[in-house]
Amino acid sequence: MNIGEKIRELRVAKLMTQSELAGTRITRNMLSCIENGSAQPSLSTILYIAGRLNVPVGFLLAEEGDEVVYRKMNSMPNIKRAYTAGDWWGCRSLCLSGCPVADDEISLLLAKCDAEIAVEEFEQGRLHSSCRFFDEALDYAEKTIYPTNEIEARALVYFRYMQRLSPTLFSDMLDSDKTLGFLWQSPFAAYVEVLEALDRGEQGKAIDFLSVTDETLFYADHIRVRLLMDSMHFYEAKQALRALLDSENPLNKVDLYTVLCELEVCCRETDDYRSAYNYATEKMQLLEQLLKEI
Repeated sequence: MNIGEKIRELRVAKLMTQSELAGTRITRNMLSCIENGSAQPSLSTILYIAGRLNVPVGFLLAEEGDEVVYRKMNSMPNIKRAYTAGDWWGCRSLCLSGCPVADDEISLLLAKCDAEIAVEEFEQGRLHSSCRFFDEALDYAEKTIYPTNEIEARALVYFRYMQRLSPTLFSDMLDSDKTLGFLWQSPFAAYVEVLEALDRGEQGKAIDFLSVTDETLFYADHIRVRLLMDSMHFYEAKQALRALLDSENPLNKVDLYTVLCELEVCCRETDDYRSAYNYATEKMQLLEQLLKEI
């Protein structure tokens, strides 16, 4: 990339017009000639343009190898601000545009941003998108020398849960046989581990989970329902589930799907077949939305 191309790329990235960059020292036509390569700027002009673009003059003069270093140096303040503010999309975009060659540090930042975005997509009910971002996070995690065990563990927890919803939600980049408990400590990870224990008929972890988990969390409500269902108390479980549907705190799409699944079972077990059919229909429509490719 020659100096004119660098100047144009930076100007466009900073949303500046040619007139704004030219200022009072050079004409817009001169800047246009510099950008298209038909004119070579003097050293004083390069110093002026670098100041207007707020980049080190060395960045404009650098050879290709050094250019990568300067691009990263120029981008890092904005990358750090976005990351600190939890703007995962913005941080990811800045990393990709400002640092096209991802070193260990940028690979780690991209892995962390992608993992956070994957969780956001999961909570918004965009499950295939969540899978893609988790896979991308795992790919970047493999490219950095920094520790990324938590990213892998987090992805494993979410993929294990999504597999409960549909076999199409999977990753080839993970060892699905790993245990969950010691990998990533969070209420969601504990919830998934308890669900798997209940599937095996083990209630001990569920009781322990309820003793330490915030009672206002959906996870605790669902585990209490599962214990009722496992004890054949389907009427009580059905009432609890309908209370969740009527709660002032709306359920996200994934939790709503879980409630509809359990309601179908409870209604069928209590001979309320019409309601079971209605919940099953609603459940399948919602699952179609959750699995929709975006």
